Amino acid sequence: MTFVLDASTFFAAGEAALAAFGPDDRLLTTPSVLTEVRDAAARCRLELALERGLLALEPSASALGAVAAGAIASGDVTRLSATDRDLLALALEHGGTLVTDDFALQNAALRLKLLCRPIAQRRAATRRRGYRCAGCGRYGDGPGECPICGAAIAPVRAGRSRGPR
Repeated sequence: MTFVLDASTFFAAGEAALAAFGPDDRLLTTPSVLTEVRDAAARCRLELALERGLLALEPSASALGAVAAGAIASGDVTRLSATDRDLLALALEHGGTLVTDDFALQNAALRLKLLCRPIAQRRAATRRRGYRCAGCGRYGDGPGECPICGAAIAPVRAGRSRGPR
């Protein structure tokens, strides 16, 4: 099985985070994750993973494009860093399971129909997001200018339906 590892994998407590993967598992990450890991203990876990076969790969441009389109459609574009987008694209490209404790990253992965595995925390709850005009309150398809009143359309977290009263 293929797993794409976020930096939070290496920050997780002890060897247990890496022990969860078997010898036949393919472990991938991105070069940007390698630069994020600066803590001494986490760096040791990263070096151990590299010795065990962790590969640092750049995602393809087409996978990055698909992630960008999905992030814009879901309203997650402002919540995802370049490293997050790289990880999502790598998981999408290689059909891997994303391993992270980052809730925003988990939510974006679920919207892209990617499998996720949390490390030390619970799994993120699915959130619905949309775009709403700050002026007239109408919902839109994406960020930009409202065609009705001209005010800015901004991302919002959509409320849950309460049903009939």
